[in-house]
Amino acid sequence: MNESKQLPTPGEPPAKIENDRPDVDRPRPPASRNGVPLVLALVALGIAIGLAATAYFTWHQVQQLASKQSGIEASLDSKFEPLRSAVKEIDRTVQAERDQTDRALERLGQDLQSMGHRVSVLAALLGRSEQGWSLAEVEYLLRIANQRLQLQRDVVTAGEALKAADERLRDLADPHFLSVREQIARDLESVQAVPELDVAGIAVTLGSSLEAIDQLPVAGTRYEPVASDATTGQETTKTAQNWRELPQVLSSSLSTLFQMREHDKPVGPMLPPEREYFLRENMRMQLSAARLALLRDDPVQFEMALGSALDWLKSYFDQDDERVKELFARLEELAAVNIRPEIPDISGSLRVLRQQVKLSEQQAVLPVVPEQSQPPEQDDNEPRDSSEQKQKEPAS
Repeated sequence: MNESKQLPTPGEPPAKIENDRPDVDRPRPPASRNGVPLVLALVALGIAIGLAATAYFTWHQVQQLASKQSGIEASLDSKFEPLRSAVKEIDRTVQAERDQTDRALERLGQDLQSMGHRVSVLAALLGRSEQGWSLAEVEYLLRIANQRLQLQRDVVTAGEALKAADERLRDLADPHFLSVREQIARDLESVQAVPELDVAGIAVTLGSSLEAIDQLPVAGTRYEPVASDATTGQETTKTAQNWRELPQVLSSSLSTLFQMREHDKPVGPMLPPEREYFLRENMRMQLSAARLALLRDDPVQFEMALGSALDWLKSYFDQDDERVKELFARLEELAAVNIRPEIPDISGSLRVLRQQVKLSEQQAVLPVVPEQSQPPEQDDNEPRDSSEQKQKEPAS
């Protein structure tokens, strides 16, 4: 249909027919068809040149930036080098302090472990039962009794300590410590058998004897003249009436002037005043030595000092005087006292108590093994054996 339309009608010129066609259907000239690719090529070439220039300038800027960055890094490295050395020094200091702290923590851990052990021991001691505290008190009392008796010879305190220990065991009411009570009873009996010594009373007696020395008369210093007339107490003067009475008057007069006395012992000479003074001082020294020996628990020196005092009292002082007789009897009584009686050994009760306590601790530590463990195993094995025999019999 289009081709029919493009054909010219008869009688019309061809140009007119071309002009009447629309623009779309008109054929384009060849020059316009070749210009579009050329333009496109030129545009692409411009774009490529622009991109190449842009890439060059970008690369140039990147190179400049890289050189600047390397310079900045070099300057920063030179500036940061002191900081790095300071940081390294700080690291070394921190590491040393950390090591020191670790060692301190290790020591603290060891101290805490030791403290924990001590706390556990203290807890074990505080957690001791009432029986343990009672036994510790009994042991302390027995030790006190032994020390007071052996070191200070204090019989009274030792006996009281033994009685107190026996009362603690009686309140405990444990049959395991019955042997300890028996040994305490034996030790108490031996302590009570020791004669009680009144040291303070003996010292006071010796002190009063020292004060009485000055009042003692020395032998030979007392003179008592015999009265001439025992019946009337008055002297009579006779006169001779004649020469026959003269001899009798003379004999009676002479008898009043001279008196004859009889002595069963030889008469000793009187002591001079200076020797009497030294005699009394020596008596004081002997009694003081006896008192010192009493306090020092020295029976030998005590007996020697009292023996010397008794000898001097008997030899140099008036035996007829009541004060001398009283002092002599008092010193003889003191010389007969044994100031160091034999002390018994009461350590047996303490030894038996420690043995019983140790035995009780061992029994508490040992595990309890049931006595009926073995028979049930035998009973279990017997049915098992019979069942095995029954199983074997059918098989056979």
